Amino acid sequence: MHEAGIAAEILEIAKTQAAEHGHMRVSEVAVRLGEMSGVVAEALEFAFEALRDGAAEGARIEIKRIPVLARCEACRVESRPGADLVLWCAQCGRPMKVLEGEELTVESVVLEDGDQ
Repeated sequence: MHEAGIAAEILEIAKTQAAEHGHMRVSEVAVRLGEMSGVVAEALEFAFEALRDGAAEGARIEIKRIPVLARCEACRVESRPGADLVLWCAQCGRPMKVLEGEELTVESVVLEDGDQ
C-alpha cells in the first residue's frame, strides 16, 4: 500500500510547517487528489490517521477529489471523461491531453496553538 508512504510525506510536510511557526499543532491538512493520481482516497485517509503523531496527533485530512479534465489539442474541445476515462476526442477522434485529475498536492495546512 503506497498510500502509507504518501501519508507519511504529507504528515512530514505538515509537521515541518508546524515547527517553522513555533509551538503549533496541525489540526487539518487539505489535499488535492486527482482521479487519475493512482492513489486510493480511503487508503490514504486510513494511513494518515494511523501515522499521525507528534505535532500532527489528532489532525484531520480533507481530501478534495479532482475529476479529470482533458482537452483535444487538435480541435480544442475540453471534456470531463466519464468513469471509463476514455481520453479520445468525441469530435475528431484524436487523443486528449489531461489538464486536471493527475495531481496529488498538499493544498493547505491548518495550524493551531500547541499550548492549548
